[in-house]
Amino acid sequence: MHKTITTILATAVTSFCLAAHAADADKTNPGATLSQSEAKDLKTQSESQYNARKKVAEANEELNKGDCKTALEGSAKRACERSAKAAAKSHKADAKTVHEAEEAAIKDGKK
Repeated sequence: MHKTITTILATAVTSFCLAAHAADADKTNPGATLSQSEAKDLKTQSESQYNARKKVAEANEELNKGDCKTALEGSAKRACERSAKAAAKSHKADAKTVHEAEEAAIKDGKK
C-alpha cells in the first residue's frame, strides 16, 4: 500500500513539474509556438515518462501480489491479487491519460 501511495505522489509531482515548465514557457514568451525540434523533444520525453509510469505500475503490481502471497491464504489471497491487478490497471490508465493530455498540449503548442 505504501508503494502505491509513493507511485501516486511521484506521478503527481511529475505532472506538476511539466505544468509548471509549460507555464514558465508561456510567461516568458506569451504567444510563442513550439518549434518542430522542441515539439519532438517534448513528445519523446512524454513517451519516455509514459513508459516509465507503466513499468512502475507493473512493478508495484508484482510487489503487491508478493505481499498477498506471503500474508494471506485461500480466497483472501485471490481477492488481494485481483485488487493488486485492478490497481495496476488503474495506474496504467492514469498514465495513459496524462500522456494523451501532454501530447494534446504539445500539438496545440505547435500551431
